[in-house]
Amino acid sequence: MVEQATQLPLFEQVDAGYSGVRWDVNSGGEAEAFRTAMRRTVSGVTVITTLHDREPWGMTVSAFTPVCLDPPTLLVCVNNRTTTASDISRGGRFAVNLLSQAQLHLSQLCSRAGEDKFIGDYVVPSSGLPERVMMPVLRDSIVTFDCRSTDILPVGSHLVVISAIEAILAPQCLPPLLYGEGRYLHGVAIGESATSREIRA
Repeated sequence: MVEQATQLPLFEQVDAGYSGVRWDVNSGGEAEAFRTAMRRTVSGVTVITTLHDREPWGMTVSAFTPVCLDPPTLLVCVNNRTTTASDISRGGRFAVNLLSQAQLHLSQLCSRAGEDKFIGDYVVPSSGLPERVMMPVLRDSIVTFDCRSTDILPVGSHLVVISAIEAILAPQCLPPLLYGEGRYLHGVAIGESATSREIRA
């Protein structure tokens, strides 16, 4: 996940029409400014699962996006120094699990740097999965994509993994787990009444 960043100094915008506006970030393309800006992105929480030493392994990632529908393709970015990057580079198979609110603890477990992330206690038994699914599927995920890498591109500290989607599993709809501004969030539909929000809370 995106880490807590030190707040950058405020700067005042002087362009005509914006006099008096104060910017939390006013920078070039420096890494720390980029980190701070990206904290404002709110997105679903994603855990990549692989098999490490033949056991289910998971890692929380912040960079996941669909690429195209024809053929169904997605993209993930993983730090090239991680166990997950080694597993994907070696075997070419992994799964993308989009987490529900019931899996907050799992996101935290899989985001701990330098620790073992074996997740056998959290996966659907292979006997409960279709034969076409090869990678670990996390219980209570809102959707899981079983993937085969087609291109792996080194970019800076990460591997950009472009992948064909081999299988898709989704249970009945569950509320998604969201992350932004350095904390976990849950969504409320725009226009939803205050009473409805109180009931869900």
